Amino acid sequence: MRDDSDNGPPRRGGHEPVLHQLLARKILQDHLQNRHQLIDRGLADLDGRPPAEAALLIRAMAAAAHADGGLDPQEHEILLAALASTGLGLDEQRALEREIADPPCLEALARQVEPSSRAAARFYAVSLRLLERDNKTDIAYLNYLAMRLAVPRDVIVRLNRRFGMPN
Repeated sequence: MRDDSDNGPPRRGGHEPVLHQLLARKILQDHLQNRHQLIDRGLADLDGRPPAEAALLIRAMAAAAHADGGLDPQEHEILLAALASTGLGLDEQRALEREIADPPCLEALARQVEPSSRAAARFYAVSLRLLERDNKTDIAYLNYLAMRLAVPRDVIVRLNRRFGMPN
């Protein structure tokens, strides 16, 4: 058996405390990142939403698609696919298809959303699905939308990263 008293001063744990601290920090960081991903999961999804909320989000997407002055074929396809995922009745879908071509003004839509709410974050998230990262008009639209709906900055950053938009 080895006697540490013969080998100089006693060891003070070496690198173990530092390694434990680094490991704890890594675990916490991973936990928070996963938590944020779970919180944001589904914000841009329309399936399972109540009909009134789904209709508002389709209108929000249509307004975002028109932000740069027009609705291009790719945006139209995304909107129709989103509309089909809502589970709304055929009559409601047809009415919303007409609104996709000529959506209500953004201000009228934004008044239907409580600022700083999960609904505001959802409104922002569905709008992101239609906008281009290198289009200055689209970015200005998003900035205005975030400010108008008082979406928290950390939510904006996470959603922008998720959808590939600059922060």
